[in-house]
Amino acid sequence: MNGIVDRIEGNIIVVELENKIYNVSIDLAIGTILEGDVVDIEFKEDKIVSLKRNDEKTLQRKEYIKNLAKDMWQ
Repeated sequence: MNGIVDRIEGNIIVVELENKIYNVSIDLAIGTILEGDVVDIEFKEDKIVSLKRNDEKTLQRKEYIKNLAKDMWQ
C-alpha cells in the first residue's frame, strides 16, 4: 500500500493513506523519508510495521504537481 508523507514532527512521520492520517514512529522508516514522499507501507495485523520511500512514485508525483503548477501560472 502507498501513502504520502504529510509532514515530519520530531520523531513522528505523519502519513496520509486513503483519507486517513497515521502517526508513525520514525524508527519504522527504512532509509531517508522526506515530506511529500510517496511511501510503501507494510502492515501487520492492522499496524504499520515499516515505511520505505518509493522513488519511482515520488518522482511521478513531483512531476505531476510541477505540471499542475505550471498550468496555473500561464
